[in-house]
Amino acid sequence: MLKTRDSSSEWIWIDSQIQLNQLLPELCGAGEIALDTEFHRERTYYPKLALVQIAWIDKIALLDPFALDLTALSTVFSGPVTLVLHAGTQDLEILSRVVGILPRSIFDTQLAAGFVGFSNPSLAVLSEKLLGVNLPKGDRLTDWTKRPLLESQLRYAASDVAYLVILKGEIERQLGAIGRLEWAWDESKLLLEKDRTVIPVERAWWKIKECRHLKGDSRKVAQSLAAWRELRAADLDVPVRYILSDLAIAVISQELPKVAEDLPMLRGVEHRFLAQGVDREIIEVVSQGRSMPERDLCTPAIETSEKRLKPIANLAVTWVTQLAQSLKIDPLLLATRADITGFLNGDQDSRLASGWRNEVLGEPITKLARGELALAVTDTGELELEQRSYLRYGRDI
Repeated sequence: MLKTRDSSSEWIWIDSQIQLNQLLPELCGAGEIALDTEFHRERTYYPKLALVQIAWIDKIALLDPFALDLTALSTVFSGPVTLVLHAGTQDLEILSRVVGILPRSIFDTQLAAGFVGFSNPSLAVLSEKLLGVNLPKGDRLTDWTKRPLLESQLRYAASDVAYLVILKGEIERQLGAIGRLEWAWDESKLLLEKDRTVIPVERAWWKIKECRHLKGDSRKVAQSLAAWRELRAADLDVPVRYILSDLAIAVISQELPKVAEDLPMLRGVEHRFLAQGVDREIIEVVSQGRSMPERDLCTPAIETSEKRLKPIANLAVTWVTQLAQSLKIDPLLLATRADITGFLNGDQDSRLASGWRNEVLGEPITKLARGELALAVTDTGELELEQRSYLRYGRDI
């Protein structure tokens, strides 16, 4: 059924596989397709997809994933179309799961806008600033899983893709004028190439702040407990906090209980975590962690080199922050501290190891680490990297 709200916002509600299949040839030939998703993940381990919005040429379709087999979109994704997204990291995660493949080309308007002076802008901000379009406001707490969706919800969902392709064109125009269009496309390509395989469960304990300072057997137990929690949550498709809280893992790892009766006495270990024999399972995991060979402990690679690299990394971060201000780019879009430290540590997967970042940042930081460049203050009070005097005049100067 066709809905009309204004000249730019017609949409088709699709909840029939026949409808979707009939649409595929048109999508395959569209060239550019705007896409957004609505999902919830408050009560599940994996995000629960509730709506897919797509726009192409002068049309918008809202796809009901509860009624459709979205693997049909693989035909579109495998073709020559470019998918236009806004802040598309989570959209790509979901599409990878429900469609089975990712598109060959994407353009992320939020990422690209970072290269023309915006810092993580919302779609509403970009639409207003660059296009003069005020998008309808939506309810952040909308339950997108309910059916039927209200007219106001459909209107809001459609607006998320209605202007994306036009917005892409305007951002590309501005990027081209300042010579950064290739940067934006490279950044979107990196987002597409990001490894979306499940993070090894052995690394799950890295995300628990309270576990970072544990020592000895406690570290091994934290690794074992966090891995067990991740696997159990995935199996039950519930959030990890439903299995065991971060605080509980940290406290159990520190106290190293030997019997199930000790668990309820520990801070953060609530009775709901221990039902149906799970308390005995936790004690078994603790025992396995304590007996883990030291070689099996998985520690962050950056941890072993952070002290050695800290002084150089501090200088590099300071310079990158100044450079970002000069270029009017969000510093985190240029490089994070982890990017810099990883690059200095020889990580070939660091964003600074290739592409435009290597030219703009990687090569100067390498020379800084070698002592060939130094951080200096210009006559305008800004910081810049300059060649060391001994290289310019010789070591006797």
